[in-house]
Amino acid sequence: MLQSSAKVHVHIQNRQGKNINLHCRSKDDDLGYHNIENGTEYSWSFRPNFWYTTLFYCAVLMDPDPVWYHFDAYRQSRDSYRCESQCSWAILKHHTLIGYNQKTGNWERFFFRSDRLL
Repeated sequence: MLQSSAKVHVHIQNRQGKNINLHCRSKDDDLGYHNIENGTEYSWSFRPNFWYTTLFYCAVLMDPDPVWYHFDAYRQSRDSYRCESQCSWAILKHHTLIGYNQKTGNWERFFFRSDRLL
């Protein structure tokens, strides 16, 4: 697979007030399940592909809610400008998701997608 030379670092901070479970993956890489304690973060690095199709997506389970909340942690078509080298996310109380815009220096609100567990 052709890759660009610039590495991207993704950081997902848990500022939700309690521990969360996180599962992130791409089409090619499953990063596994991780229990992220409140006040800590999970991170990884990669090189986006040449075709601008790199996508890492995550599922978040916030106890005691039996719902997996989903978001795109890195979508190259959206994030190659917004978070060129550092893609930072924070999961806050009340199921709030914010992402840092490296170009503007602002935190922006994003929205989860949710699926009920059966």
